[in-house]
Amino acid sequence: MSETKINGALVSAYLAANLYPAARTAWEGKAFTPVQGQAWAALTDLPTNREPAAFGGANPVECTGYLQIDINHPANTGTGPILNDADKALAFYVPGKRLEYQGQRVHIRKADRSQIRTGSPWMTVSIRVYYTAWVFPSA
Repeated sequence: MSETKINGALVSAYLAANLYPAARTAWEGKAFTPVQGQAWAALTDLPTNREPAAFGGANPVECTGYLQIDINHPANTGTGPILNDADKALAFYVPGKRLEYQGQRVHIRKADRSQIRTGSPWMTVSIRVYYTAWVFPSA
């Protein structure tokens, strides 16, 4: 259940960031066809580690990972528009920000971006939002 809530916190935050509407976002596990000439994003939650915070059954588990937001713009439109969208995402996911979804807290450790990758028909920049969440055992 905690993986669901961690992912829910990340997805809810993405929607709150107002980068792109849900209709212009490729969600994990769902078919998506981008509209030519329109910017869009793809979300991927990449868990990296689950480790007990202490020994014993009643202790929390620390979960780490990153949310990758691939921002896609039509090729040959210059760097300004895609970097503006990258700036918007990075301004939202500031280090120390706390997200919450159905009682699950997620802490943003840092966020960074990749280089711009060019292809046809899209150019892409990836935002990586690194997070930590503590999952407590059920009573």
